[in-house]
Amino acid sequence: MTQAVGPVSDACQIYEGAAADRELARMGLRAAYLEQAVRHGHERASRCLPVHPKTYQGQVMWAETVGELRTQLLNLNQDWKIGQTNNYETSYHSGRRIAIAVVGGDGNTGVTGFNPPKTAKRRGPITARRIKRNVIGQMPFNLPEFVDPPEDDEQCVTWFYLLKARKEVMYSELSLPVSLGADSRIDQWAVRIILPHVGFTGVAITPVDLDGDDDEPPQIHVDRK
Repeated sequence: MTQAVGPVSDACQIYEGAAADRELARMGLRAAYLEQAVRHGHERASRCLPVHPKTYQGQVMWAETVGELRTQLLNLNQDWKIGQTNNYETSYHSGRRIAIAVVGGDGNTGVTGFNPPKTAKRRGPITARRIKRNVIGQMPFNLPEFVDPPEDDEQCVTWFYLLKARKEVMYSELSLPVSLGADSRIDQWAVRIILPHVGFTGVAITPVDLDGDDDEPPQIHVDRK
């Protein structure tokens, strides 16, 4: 019987080492799945050339990490699915009520210190709605932002696989966001699961996700005939 993983207390809980492994196992995860995803993303991003647009390498890092994480989880045959409601890209498990988004973080990512990490980019209204779901638990269907009942992936608690590159090393954590700061970046977390650093041959690249401050649902415009 799987156990739903839901919101926790206001104080941020930080797990490292063996405690982190236990928390991941409780979610049906292993650090190896996440490491394989980020190694695959780095390998693909390293193929980019100077002629490519400036942000392209980071976008490749993000997209390929998302894709490989999904591949890892789908191969488990444990009911993980691909979430794409409103173009918000996640891997999710309905039974455990867990969704995972890949997101770039700042210099406090993957380390414990005086300051919690923030997201590298500003977040938009879809992320804000996901955070509201994280905070209040079971999302009521009568909130004004919901015209229709939320999709399965929206009903999950959304965790961030937060990544920050420093030279040839990727720092990361799997963390549960619960607050957007005044600058529209995540600034508070309920849980932080610190993951082992991953070393690369070549310069590591922080992912540039496409679910950032422009994460509005797609708009369809119909011209007059």
